[in-house]
Amino acid sequence: MAKERSSFQRKIDHICRVVFLTEEGKPKSTILIYSFSLSLLFIVVFLISYWLLLEPLEMALQKSPVVVRNIVEYTIPAVVGCIPCVALSFAFKERMNMVPAAFTWLCVIDLIMFVTMVFTVDKSDWATEYGLFLAIVGIPMLLSALLGTVASQVVYRRRSKTRELRMEKYSSRR
Repeated sequence: MAKERSSFQRKIDHICRVVFLTEEGKPKSTILIYSFSLSLLFIVVFLISYWLLLEPLEMALQKSPVVVRNIVEYTIPAVVGCIPCVALSFAFKERMNMVPAAFTWLCVIDLIMFVTMVFTVDKSDWATEYGLFLAIVGIPMLLSALLGTVASQVVYRRRSKTRELRMEKYSSRR
């Protein structure tokens, strides 16, 4: 006998069909699907960069004030995580907008996490749990998503402009 799907699973399936698939069951946009998958890879890259860099940064900044330590511990791993993610945009020759779209997905995922947190955090100890969530997930993800979005948009626009100039140059030869 087939298992009955929970209402949560049915809702997730419905959202995925609406966002990613047409009425016929075909993908709406390959960029949409690929960029979403790429954003999940970027989350893994950012988690690894924070995991590898937080302990050395903490040890190096033991004598520093807490504000300085927090700023450095949030910023340095975000920048280090952005470097390979934005550099990946050079791997996509034809689909230059893939990486900016993936970073846009990161911003959307971050927004979903914030909204989910608002509805799931216990209201009795709001400040502690909210602060803990922001310190562990919120600020690092938001900073990584914003830095990556800005950097990937700059790279994308510069590459697009270079491509247009190159195409203009070739079309003017005729």
